[in-house]
Amino acid sequence: MVDGLAGASSNALSGIEAAQNKIATAATNIAQTSTALTPTAQAGAGAPPLTGGQIGTAAGQVSQALQGSNGDLATNLITVAAAKISYEANAKVLSTVKKLDRDTLDIVT
Repeated sequence: MVDGLAGASSNALSGIEAAQNKIATAATNIAQTSTALTPTAQAGAGAPPLTGGQIGTAAGQVSQALQGSNGDLATNLITVAAAKISYEANAKVLSTVKKLDRDTLDIVT
């Protein structure tokens, strides 16, 4: 039983590490997307409203910035959400292993 608990702990820790890496990668990609969009967004700050032709140009600039980023923003946000769920599940496994370990020690002593 102890080997099983150790294996479960090891797998859960690996899963937590993988989730952390996915979140870090997605966060970096999102930050790069935000950086790519910042100049366009700041250029419009305090400026008069855009006309029809300017709106099309601005939309094209935003589209190019998103395409030049590391992946799609929605995909990166989904990756973060999935990694969060994975992290929570693995943390629950560790919590359960801790409880089982404590219960086992209570039985033995």
